[in-house]
Amino acid sequence: RAQPGAVASNNAIAMMLAKPPSNFEAAIIGAMAAISALLVLRARRQVCDWSPSAPFHWERKRAAMADLTANDVMVITDFDATITTGDSEQCHDLVGGSRLLSNDFRKDFAPLLDWTTDANIDGVPWWDAAHKLMVKHGMPPRQLIPRLVREAKMVPRPGALELLKSLEQHNVPVLIVSAGLSDVIEEFLRQHGALSENVVICSNRLNYDADVAPKSVTPDPPITSFTKEYAYSSASAFFARHKDRRGIIQLGDSLTDVDPAKKVPYDHLISIGFLNERPDGRKHGDAFDAVVCGNAGSVHPVADLIEDIVSAKAGVSAAFKRALSRSRDVGGLSRSRSPSMSSSSSSK
Repeated sequence: RAQPGAVASNNAIAMMLAKPPSNFEAAIIGAMAAISALLVLRARRQVCDWSPSAPFHWERKRAAMADLTANDVMVITDFDATITTGDSEQCHDLVGGSRLLSNDFRKDFAPLLDWTTDANIDGVPWWDAAHKLMVKHGMPPRQLIPRLVREAKMVPRPGALELLKSLEQHNVPVLIVSAGLSDVIEEFLRQHGALSENVVICSNRLNYDADVAPKSVTPDPPITSFTKEYAYSSASAFFARHKDRRGIIQLGDSLTDVDPAKKVPYDHLISIGFLNERPDGRKHGDAFDAVVCGNAGSVHPVADLIEDIVSAKAGVSAAFKRALSRSRDVGGLSRSRSPSMSSSSSSK
């Protein structure tokens, strides 16, 4: 049974709760709620979401790209940890560590996979050393590449295959600029039904000639994470063929993945970076217009952008159609008619 003092105390608390908060109290409550919401949003983004580096800047660039058509744009993308997930095996690692290849080769290659034991090999010399070992040991044999790729832990990033299919359907050229191996990339795309005519690969190629063992690796010097700026000259035929396409969509996971477009003439460029599991995204936020978090972060920001560009031909923004569809789902605009939105042509 409650004591009289406890009853009085409970009544006092009830009166305090019933009393409307002062302006100061309301401001404190509102600030705390806003901070909580921001913390929740930040936590979600760190796990699996994406965010523009500067929202106004992103929306302005996206609007400019949406005014173009599929005939005005090209896509320049990295491969490892961009088209594939952040925790996938990468091209050279896949070859150097595969038990399908000779023990002698794997023994010689092992130091290149352990940066802590061979800190003297860094930058461009790493690729030189790796390619020399492949030629020296004749690894990988040409006929083993399909099995190497098939048995590797190399997984498409969520939405990546669908994005490549959409780009093929709308005849948007794709240049894959990779410090990996063309032979591995081509086989990966082939096994996933994504090696289409609109895709060109600018990477390091194993030259087999008529033999089963690689005799050399080109180009020389190799394409590395530090030399992607030279893609404009390495893939000169690609850029000459598509010189009238003045809009570039650029994708990558490393800070240097923005380099391939540095020498390319363009009117509009928008970039999306994949942070994967890096703990600090500030540098990526400075380098890219938007950042996708998580090893399995989806490419949906790119897919939405492509949808906007393709839909511009019909004169209706895809972003508007998505918003209208969401409104219809909640019963808000079930009979609304979408207004016509004019699209301007790209400057040439």
